Amino acid sequence: MSMSHTLPTVQLAYEERGQGLPVVLLHGYPLDHTLWRAQIAALGDAYRVIAPDLRGHGASPAPAGDYSMDSLAADVAALLDRLGVERAVWVGHSMGGYVALAALRTLPQRVAGLALCASHPFADPPEKAASRRASAEQARREGTAPVVSGMLPLLFRPGTNLETVPAHLIRSMMLRTPPQGVAGVLDGMAARPDAVDMLRPPAPPKAILAGREDQIVRLADLQALVAELPHVALHVMDGAGHLPMIEQPEATTAALRAFLAAL
Repeated sequence: MSMSHTLPTVQLAYEERGQGLPVVLLHGYPLDHTLWRAQIAALGDAYRVIAPDLRGHGASPAPAGDYSMDSLAADVAALLDRLGVERAVWVGHSMGGYVALAALRTLPQRVAGLALCASHPFADPPEKAASRRASAEQARREGTAPVVSGMLPLLFRPGTNLETVPAHLIRSMMLRTPPQGVAGVLDGMAARPDAVDMLRPPAPPKAILAGREDQIVRLADLQALVAELPHVALHVMDGAGHLPMIEQPEATTAALRAFLAAL
């Protein structure tokens, strides 16, 4: 398949722990791999956990240009090449789920299993895509802070105290994301195709992890989706919004272990 639409791959920063079946943990926008700290520690006892910072985030390079979800997936595949990993289970949070779905479409031989966490396979409706492109322009013009300023309360379950350590960590993680990274992935997410068809085949195994109180990815939409896809397991985390790995780390780890054990 032609990869001419992707940028040259960049060398991703990453954390690695453990041995066994490789499991790639992909963070969402505009965060970094430390989002998965609890799961990296817990799953490293039985699996080879690889948690990269995606292009434009964390300690990874933030080149100019739009970052298609395909190019983010190609970056991760290049990292797996460096680590000598042929196939891995791809676990993607939010935008990381879009990257995992892009890998399944463009690099299916690299995907041994796929789990979406607080994520979904739907393309942006036109108004959402337009708002992402406007935010990308704003990030290039004014920097990261004005673009992510209203995001924090939407990430946690409603009523969460945003003056706690986890909320401060997430806030600073977002503010550290360079404007070019913010803009690059906003444009890339706006352009991504619908990926529902990627979930239809029973192979490779697939699961969805959802926060019951997610304000960004609605549980009802995911329930309607899996009603048509009986082979996709849905794990619902009570007491969690869009960050189940932070809000309910033990339940999130348990759901991932159940999915991985079934492989």
